[in-house]
Amino acid sequence: MTIVYGTDAGAFKKEVEALLLEREAENNLPLGILERMQESNSEECHLIHITENNQPLFMSMRTPPHLWILPSMSTAAKKHIKEFAMYLRNHQYEVPGILGETNVVGWFLSEWEALTKKTAVLQMEQGIHRLDQLQPIKKQRGELVKADVRHASLLKGWMYQYGIETEEGMVCKQAVQITEGLIKDGRIYLWVVDDTPVSMVSRARTTKNGATINAVYTPDQYKRNGYASQAVWHLSALLLEEGFNFCSLYTDLANPTSNSIYKKIGYQQIGESVVYHYG
Repeated sequence: MTIVYGTDAGAFKKEVEALLLEREAENNLPLGILERMQESNSEECHLIHITENNQPLFMSMRTPPHLWILPSMSTAAKKHIKEFAMYLRNHQYEVPGILGETNVVGWFLSEWEALTKKTAVLQMEQGIHRLDQLQPIKKQRGELVKADVRHASLLKGWMYQYGIETEEGMVCKQAVQITEGLIKDGRIYLWVVDDTPVSMVSRARTTKNGATINAVYTPDQYKRNGYASQAVWHLSALLLEEGFNFCSLYTDLANPTSNSIYKKIGYQQIGESVVYHYG
């Protein structure tokens, strides 16, 4: 077993992409990040993969200040996670937290506690959902509008509130930068009723065949009107029309309402992901 460390996103992607694509929708996060990094080639990163007989069997990556990602791979084994944890400890890499496939993260937490006596705190249990074909829903008043600079002030506040609702501190801290970037790239949309924005939704990452939807947020005064469902349905339709084979999104498993809403649209849960932080 060999552990290979690198910082070249292009070379790393060539090594591990086939493994990640076996479960493309579940691994939209590392695939999307690698795609973005290859285009910009400017982000700080830690890229690690494990090989046996020159064949890659597992990978992990981190783009500080974010967490280490442990993806869903059919070849993953406890022995790989044990070696990975020892490698991080021996080389004194910072481990602020872990996110990824539930079972694999569980293996890491056990190994890291044995090595360092540190225990992690669960932030969120997420369902990963995939949509290949939209189910029809009743069309309500309103339309999906691509946001522009006129909406910047409103969306910056909404993005901050979205970070609070999802307990994502990094989103709160970077709400302004995130929003400005999404508007610039034409990736954030509003559901607008009678000229009033009532809900937002964003296209996040893209992979070889799919696109991920995130930042679904409706202010309290507009909740329980089905606006988020309309926004997600119409953005999903738009992405499929653009040529993506599927869409994916994450849900908080502790929120049965949102999970049922997306199921009605046509999203099916295909995996689970957990997020843990170390104090």
